[in-house]
Amino acid sequence: MHAPQNNQQQKVQVAVSSTPSSPASVPVSTSTTPSTVQYTAAVSGTGNTAVTWSISAASVSSVCSASGAGLGTLSDNGNGTATYTAPTQIPISPCGIAVTATSNEDNTSSGQALVNVHVVVSVAQAPATIGQGANVQYTATVEGAPSANQGVIWSASCPNCGTQQSGGAFDPNNPGVFIAPGLTQGTTSVSTSITATSNFDSAQFGTATVTTVQTDPLGTVSNVQTVASCPADSNGGLTGGTCYSMTVSCPGVADLTTYLKVNPAPASAIGTVMFLTGSGGTELYDSNSSWAFGYQTVENVNAANYNTVQVSFGGPFVTTQPNGWLQGPGGVRRLACRFATISDWVYNNPKKINTASIATTSAPFCATGNSGGSGALAYAAIEYGLAGYGGMTAEFAMIEPTSGPPMTRLDNACVCNNNAMGNPDTCSGFGHTPMCFSPSEAAIIDPAYQTAGQSKPPTLCSDGLSGTVNTNANRFLSDSILWQPTKTLPTPKSTTIVPHFGGADTTTAVPQGETWLENFGSVINQQCTADAPHEIPSVSDGAQAIASDIIANCH
Repeated sequence: MHAPQNNQQQKVQVAVSSTPSSPASVPVSTSTTPSTVQYTAAVSGTGNTAVTWSISAASVSSVCSASGAGLGTLSDNGNGTATYTAPTQIPISPCGIAVTATSNEDNTSSGQALVNVHVVVSVAQAPATIGQGANVQYTATVEGAPSANQGVIWSASCPNCGTQQSGGAFDPNNPGVFIAPGLTQGTTSVSTSITATSNFDSAQFGTATVTTVQTDPLGTVSNVQTVASCPADSNGGLTGGTCYSMTVSCPGVADLTTYLKVNPAPASAIGTVMFLTGSGGTELYDSNSSWAFGYQTVENVNAANYNTVQVSFGGPFVTTQPNGWLQGPGGVRRLACRFATISDWVYNNPKKINTASIATTSAPFCATGNSGGSGALAYAAIEYGLAGYGGMTAEFAMIEPTSGPPMTRLDNACVCNNNAMGNPDTCSGFGHTPMCFSPSEAAIIDPAYQTAGQSKPPTLCSDGLSGTVNTNANRFLSDSILWQPTKTLPTPKSTTIVPHFGGADTTTAVPQGETWLENFGSVINQQCTADAPHEIPSVSDGAQAIASDIIANCH
């Protein structure tokens, strides 16, 4: 007898494998970087190993609603292999895609593998180093998500901070605005991890790292060129000067062309003095259209054998920078890096200032600025360390901030819901007066927060004057010269500070400036010109008094 034969045909089977292995998890493709998965089909039970590839939506946490090209593409490479390329946008993340290989011998036999496509969160480059108490605006992009689903949750962590040192935090009222911590005694730097977690897919996040140091980082100067025409002052004097243009680059802000008018000392120089006008510093000190006597200050200082260096962030050289150093983005404090960087360059390039110099620095090095210029000067001295703070070399031997600084407490100046009062005016004899800006003063600050592409400045400071908009209070405090108002500033040991006010000044620069002075550890030698308004060099005795102060103290 013979055993019966088994004539049943062997079943065709298809197995699909992938690299990375199934279920693969890959990001969406971008315009420059495709995101791919390689697939291989193994067919058994027949000599015909050819397959047909296809893709379809699959269920992960929920069913992916993509279809057609929204699923991505699948390219048959032959020999049972295929390449899947993820789409650039998905309706849900993760979006599950089934990749199927069907036998050409038996179209009822197939194998399948999954790929989960997810969005990618990227954090835009921002300054890697910021000063304590400063702020920086972070932005994140959720690549692959619809435009309506770009939201992220910001968080900051500092695993090495310990219990005494904070790593900083995000402003709850301004998404993406990180405010650096104040450093505890003995701490010189802190590294904080920044995380942006997608609202669209909470498993996806982007990261960055920022290091907080004692003082705000200075920028760099490049492209230094001599300007063909260097004007005389408004009185026809200070001729024969040399004017320079240069590019100032600071972390987190746009480059800005800056101009210097340099007049070397007529005899052997005994020092170098810088001059800056008000608001955004867009005029030369010796020919400011708002001042009748600014030329007297510069002429008198120069005649006393000081090199004089006037800084302009615009006119009379160009008319395309109407906001000067206060042109954003970046915020007031970060934009003050421009003047601080120029000051540092002048200090370290004495032969550019006076070719007869044989010194390695411009010391003794002094400066004065009125109103907004006094603000730039105070930021440079304190936040940027040029008065010897934060372990920096004390470059300024003496500074004379006049009519200010008005940026002492920007939170009280731009957010007027608490009617904060500044210190009494010791020049006029007025008592405590409000620190809140007038509309015209707020309009000077607004452009500092203008972002690239905005046709006109935002109104962050102006909006707060009503007292009903206080969402920017934390940011304005961070941008203030007194960003840590509960702590007394140590008096610089190597820099003499000579504040100067006009007795007829009725602006908020007075209570702002007087409040700044109170926060030093000792009394500052304050000067007054009784008949001077806010623009002190607009009266002859005010202009000459500033010059006398500098000549007496710049040594």
